[in-house]
Amino acid sequence: MYFLNGDRIYIKPVDGSMSLNKQLQDCLQQLKNINSGKKIFKLNFFADTHSDKAYWQLKTTLAQLVHDQFSDPVICSLIAQPPLTCRILVEAFYYDSVLWKREYITEPSGSAMLFQREDTRVLIGNAEATQLDACRKNAEDAFSTLGRLLKTAGQSPGQVVRQWNYMENIISSSGDKQCYQEFNNVRSDFYSGHFNKNGYPAATGIGTNRGGVIIEFVSVNSGHAIHIPLDNSLQVSAHDYSENVLIGENHDIKSTPKFERARYLELFGKKQIFISGTASIRGEKTIGAGDPEKQTEITIQNMQHLYSQKVLSSVSSHPLQPVYGHARVYLKHRKDYPVIKKTFKKYYGNLPVVYILADICRDDLLVEIEGKVILQ
Repeated sequence: MYFLNGDRIYIKPVDGSMSLNKQLQDCLQQLKNINSGKKIFKLNFFADTHSDKAYWQLKTTLAQLVHDQFSDPVICSLIAQPPLTCRILVEAFYYDSVLWKREYITEPSGSAMLFQREDTRVLIGNAEATQLDACRKNAEDAFSTLGRLLKTAGQSPGQVVRQWNYMENIISSSGDKQCYQEFNNVRSDFYSGHFNKNGYPAATGIGTNRGGVIIEFVSVNSGHAIHIPLDNSLQVSAHDYSENVLIGENHDIKSTPKFERARYLELFGKKQIFISGTASIRGEKTIGAGDPEKQTEITIQNMQHLYSQKVLSSVSSHPLQPVYGHARVYLKHRKDYPVIKKTFKKYYGNLPVVYILADICRDDLLVEIEGKVILQ
C-alpha cells in the first residue's frame, strides 16, 4: 500500500478466454515474478463460482497455492465477484520491508498483518463469516472477529480508517429483513461511541454472489498520522440519511450506513485520500435511474469533488496536486459494461482500472466506483 511505501497492483491473466485453472496458474506465475522484487503481504482473488461447493473448493485451493508459493505468511481472500474481462483477477498488496516490520495475526475466521515503524502501528486484514441465509449472524460474527483482531494488535474500532464490506445477496432479504440494513444495524452497534470526534472510516459496501460477509480493513494507530473525514457538499452524508432512503419495513431499528464519503490520511510524509464506494446520488436521491452513462458521469463528478482544490484546502495550507491512483468499478449489469467503460475512459483515460460485476446497495443504482488519490 502507498502509505507503507508500497502499492497495490492488479494481476490479470494474459488470455482471458482460458479455463479458470489456466488463468489462475498464469496469475500465480506473474505473482511469483513480482514478489521477487516487491514484498507481497495480501492477495484478493476476484472470481465467480457456479455453486457454494465450487466456491469453497476454490477458496481452499487458493489458500494452499498461496501457502506453497510464499515463504512468509500472506493474507488470502476469495471474493465472489466476476471480473468483466477474465475468469479470475488478483489484487496484490506490497510494502517496503526495509522501513516496516510486520507481524502476522490470526483468528479462526480472520487474519491481519501488523506493520510497525517507530511509534506507528498499522493493521490490515480481513474478517469473515459464512452462515447460509443468515445476514445478521454473519455480520455479528465478522465484526466480532474484527474486534478481536484489533484488540490483539492493541487497537480499537475508532482507529479504522478504511473498510470494504462484502455481502452475499446485499439487497436480498433474510427472512423478512434486508441484508444490507441488517449489516448497517450491526455496524452501528460495533462503532457506537468510537467515532464521535473524528468521523467514520471511508468504506465500500458491495454485493457478492457467495461468501457470507467479508470485512476488509485498514487501521492506524500513530502519533505521526493525520486522518480527516472528507465530505461532499453535493451529497448528504450516508450516516445522516433520512428514513426515506433506508430499506426494510420489518426492521425494528434502521441505522444509517456509518461511513464517510472519503478520508484523508497523512503518514510519514505520504498523503492520500481513500475514496469510498461512490454512486450516482445527489442529496440522498439516486440520479439517472435506468441510465448507466448518466450514473457513471454523476458518480465521477461526485468523486472529483472529494479531491477538488476546495476540499484539499481544508486539509493542508500548502497546495496539493491530486493524482488519481487506481479505480475499481462495480457494475450491476454486464450489458452496461461498454457504455460505463467508455464514460470512465472519457474522464480518466488509461488510468489503471478493473471492472467487476457486483450487486449494489440500491435497486436503482447501476454503477459504483472506488479508488485512491495520491497527493503530491
